[in-house]
Amino acid sequence: MTRGEIAERIRALRREIGALNQDPFSPAVERSLFLADMYMHMALGHLGEVEEVTPELKEES
Repeated sequence: MTRGEIAERIRALRREIGALNQDPFSPAVERSLFLADMYMHMALGHLGEVEEVTPELKEES
């Protein structure tokens, strides 16, 4: 598997985590999913992929 393929799979996992966390089952589950997303974000950084730290603050173009 190439570095790009790994990065894309991690991005797909982050999308799934985000979808799951839209309606969390409990505060503990919500926090766990948040942490999972954070670790996926860190993994992308270790792969050299640039990701927004606060994408909600990104200006619309």
